[in-house]
Amino acid sequence: MARIVTAVYLIFMLVAGWRLHGIGWPRRAKLWTAVALVLPIPLLLLLPALAHPERPFADMLRAIGIALLICGILCMAGGWSAARLRARRR
Repeated sequence: MARIVTAVYLIFMLVAGWRLHGIGWPRRAKLWTAVALVLPIPLLLLLPALAHPERPFADMLRAIGIALLICGILCMAGGWSAARLRARRR
């Protein structure tokens, strides 16, 4: 189940990056929207791990949260760049 949720999150970030490129908003608004879309899921894992580092599995939660954050940013950027390349070809 955890793998499915992770895969759905990363696919959602890819699609969101693709769709954000097509919106006629200023670049700054797109960037803040991308940050607001990427942060919630990794923060669900990072905040408890950082608030209580003495608890068991805090280091694992921190590592998973950081990995999700980095992968979410990469997927968002990948969707954005794929949409940009496709728009350039047309």
